[in-house]
Amino acid sequence: MAQNLPLSGLRVVELATIVAAPTVGRMMAAYGAEVIKVETLAGDGLRPFGKGHCLPTEDGNSPLFDLYNSGKKFISLNLKTEQGKEAFDRLLAGSDVFLTNVRWQGLKRMGLDYDSLKEKYPRLVYGHFSGFGLKGADADRPGYDMTAFWMRSGALQDWLLPDSFPMRPTFGFGDVATASAFLSGIMMALYARGNTGRGTMVSSSLLGGGIWCNSAYVLNAQEPYNRPYPMERYDPWNPFGEWYQCSDGNWVAVFEKRYATDRFTYAKLFDFPELAEDPDLEDLTKMRQSGKLPMVTKRVSEAFLKKPSQEWLKILAEHDIPSELLRHFKDVCKDEQAWENGYFDRVEYPDGAKVAMPAPPISFPEYERKPFKINRSIGEDTAEILTALGYTAVEIEEMRRDKAVI
Repeated sequence: MAQNLPLSGLRVVELATIVAAPTVGRMMAAYGAEVIKVETLAGDGLRPFGKGHCLPTEDGNSPLFDLYNSGKKFISLNLKTEQGKEAFDRLLAGSDVFLTNVRWQGLKRMGLDYDSLKEKYPRLVYGHFSGFGLKGADADRPGYDMTAFWMRSGALQDWLLPDSFPMRPTFGFGDVATASAFLSGIMMALYARGNTGRGTMVSSSLLGGGIWCNSAYVLNAQEPYNRPYPMERYDPWNPFGEWYQCSDGNWVAVFEKRYATDRFTYAKLFDFPELAEDPDLEDLTKMRQSGKLPMVTKRVSEAFLKKPSQEWLKILAEHDIPSELLRHFKDVCKDEQAWENGYFDRVEYPDGAKVAMPAPPISFPEYERKPFKINRSIGEDTAEILTALGYTAVEIEEMRRDKAVI
């Protein structure tokens, strides 16, 4: 039975590697687009990457690769051959979106830059993703999540406590965060095409994504605001929008809603009468201006250390104060709330591993999402795709002999 998918009928050609741009293709495929991933004869560099994560990487059992590529069709083309170029040209001719993160100079050498394609394919939405943007001295530098998103945005330096070792972000965090914004740009371009009949280029970068995701702190650090970073342990933005360690070693986050009125509740909960009595503590601005914010943070920290985390969570819930227990990655796959909302797919690999595979976090009451699919090998759909483009079995075999395809 055919699924009711919101992007049915769209075709996307993806010439992209590793995580950021492929994540866009992954999400579009999940919601019904036909995404054809074009790999070199050696395949996407992400295929063997799982080894560094102690994950399997063989054909049909490569969970890290599948995470960012499930639902796509795979063709392997040698774009250095005339046969490979001709097949790629046929693909673009029938497509709605071209998605790539190949560096700009490389695209120009292959005749695949936007200026070379826009007149030939006037309805094509051309999506280009880069490390540092398409202009300036760094435009053609290789850009990675850790460098262009994290290091360049200030986050690794200023998210931490002073003198801490720089944080190790999760693999692909910046890629996935920026891909979500990139996808929104592509969908805007498709919407505009529906009104004008013409495509356009959509571009984004890890540098732009890093700045955007850290925008509040990037703003506050500037003159004339001069907020110092990194922040000291007892100098948070708000001591009631902070996380505290409890007597059992676990951490609980508390997030106040209206400090000016809730402070009377906090005065009782944390055995801290000064919160209700001291005029310097009647709002957060006065608390900071008086220099008493670090004292308040320390007192609240001491109060949390007197009770275990579950007791604190119960107390805070009884007073309708937003709170949460700090979790470990290993526990996230057991979160019933996440399962209830479809944020995981159940996947069993050939080696018997049963996996909670993170899923695109978008749902529609009137539409569906495709189920997760385990990928097999480089070029697994080459023959099917070429046949649909009009190639005969004899021509496909000849292309294989000439190493134009796998």
